[in-house]
Amino acid sequence: MEFHLINEKNIKKVESLWDYCFEKKDSFFFKWYFGKYCLKQNAVLGGFHKQGVLATMVHCNPYTLKLRGIDVPTSYLVGVATDPAARGKRVTKDLFEMAFAILKAQGKFVVILMPEHAGVYLPYQFSFVYFKRRYDLPLRALSFGEADDSIELMRVENTNDFTEFNSLYRNFMHKYNGYVIRSDREWSNFFDVFCHENGETVVAYRGNTPVGYMLYQRLNKVFKIVEITYNDAEVKNCFLRYARQHIAQCDKLEWLAEADDLTFLHFSDQSYCGSSFPFMMARIIDVRKALELLPLNSEDSEGSFSILLTDNLVKSNNVLLQVDIRNNSIKLEDTFNLPDIEMDIGSFTQLYFGQFSLSELVAEGLVAVHSSEAERLMTDILPKCTNYINEYY
Repeated sequence: MEFHLINEKNIKKVESLWDYCFEKKDSFFFKWYFGKYCLKQNAVLGGFHKQGVLATMVHCNPYTLKLRGIDVPTSYLVGVATDPAARGKRVTKDLFEMAFAILKAQGKFVVILMPEHAGVYLPYQFSFVYFKRRYDLPLRALSFGEADDSIELMRVENTNDFTEFNSLYRNFMHKYNGYVIRSDREWSNFFDVFCHENGETVVAYRGNTPVGYMLYQRLNKVFKIVEITYNDAEVKNCFLRYARQHIAQCDKLEWLAEADDLTFLHFSDQSYCGSSFPFMMARIIDVRKALELLPLNSEDSEGSFSILLTDNLVKSNNVLLQVDIRNNSIKLEDTFNLPDIEMDIGSFTQLYFGQFSLSELVAEGLVAVHSSEAERLMTDILPKCTNYINEYY
């Protein structure tokens, strides 16, 4: 198998494999993606047979995450596909090994991915770091608080200025971890596709001040909330009331809300209270860099411990490190000491993102801890967080 970064000379082979595995060539998204995005904003790695046949591919879409308070460049891996004639021959493993090596050389230490089927990616030690609360209920059953007459809603049909949206988005996201920092590029890409896929927008105001927005679709009698931001519960309730007022046009509500959403507390029927939904996976590809860049915010977190990390795919991540914490910084050294903490790269990724605490991973048998002092230090530098992400490509 030979791997090459795709260029205009072989993009048609990528289009053909995408058409076979995902959207068809006559769909809007296909035309937009290959007309405005692919190779212009991202990079594509392809694996070829000696005859020049494209066997497998991965698209590396650039984003920046706000992860534990720092801006982290990442690649969102999409379009992971293998020609059916090459499936079952371990080409995906080789594809990821090459992709991770390239991305690591570019200075990235983490990648993200939304799986259609998690079982495809678990063997490569991707792990879930983002969850959502999934609501699926009759629109008539939607409950909300009392009306706030100080809030006015305005539908927005077209926009090329994303300043207001980005301000509301950043204000809403400040309490979350792992969200995407959106520039005009991300907003423009989103609205290009969203508006052509029957997307609609409503903005909430108190006086002249915007206090939230809701992005939604009405398809096949389903009112689907795509994204919602709000300054307070009254604004959210106003949006939900607005949604319910579409009962003449829609029968059902679908909404992947943030993981800590508590709207269900207002529901009188517990069967509509939703469930936790695994949403997106991630994978650390450079352990040393991840730890070295980790911001520390407590002078009380001082000490050292040894950690053994194992990685089945990235050989340089198989390390036994002495982690020395002093003066709000981390120093790493290779060591031959017995490990105080042991885990694989999947668990380390979940711990680094803060999706689960160290004690939760230990209780699940995914992490071994042999020192209470090491457990205290690791918990101090990698506390649990509430994560949020809402990007789909």
